[in-house]
Amino acid sequence: MRSFARFPRALTPRRALAVTLLGGALAGAGAGAATAATAAASVSQASTVATHSSTSHNITAQLDAASRVQARAAHPLTTWSAIIHAAAGHARGPLPAADRLLPAQVSGPQSQMSLDSAQWANATTIVQQAMAKHMGLRSAVIAVATAMQESQLVNIDYGTYDSLGLFQQQPDMGWGTAAQVTNPAYASDAFLTGLAQYQASNPGWASQPLWQAAQGVQKSAFPYAYAKWEVQAAHIVASVAKGMF
Repeated sequence: MRSFARFPRALTPRRALAVTLLGGALAGAGAGAATAATAAASVSQASTVATHSSTSHNITAQLDAASRVQARAAHPLTTWSAIIHAAAGHARGPLPAADRLLPAQVSGPQSQMSLDSAQWANATTIVQQAMAKHMGLRSAVIAVATAMQESQLVNIDYGTYDSLGLFQQQPDMGWGTAAQVTNPAYASDAFLTGLAQYQASNPGWASQPLWQAAQGVQKSAFPYAYAKWEVQAAHIVASVAKGMF
């Protein structure tokens, strides 16, 4: 989709970073951070669409299991060290919304797509970039859902106007060269840098509907379209994160 906001050239994304154990630990901790109430609300809405019932069940099981760990917590997680302990099963308190898969209620009916190995590889790259930038699980879910809508997680070399790649980023809007935006790591980092800008101006971003944060970066003509991939995106991020540590 065409982005109508020029990406600031002063914020050219850095190259892909190696994923660390620390990022992986955050992923594991975030996968268990949503409350039982949030999980129940998400599944209630998601269950109206039969195509993703299995995904909803898997997400619910993960969130419920981690909620039981958090129920024993006494202190808030305020450091990366505490998050690592949480990933190891020794939580010390509830994670902030930014480190949860589903901190807010899912918006509207959900859809699901089958992924091949190339699509999974692209999703993995997106999650790795979010973790390397220490942006937390919610940012990873937003990024994966956005790419699902924009390209179905396929690194395509065509699109509306001159849009290219996983996020349909336009070279003439300052996102990078054609070669750069069709590099999954670069494209992911570019989107996440734009998302970080949005987050800085919107302190409550993690509790907003997913589509709102995605639209804050993409400036799409169809802003609500991102919402339908949220549950599957959360499942994908949880699955990828589990293999990162």
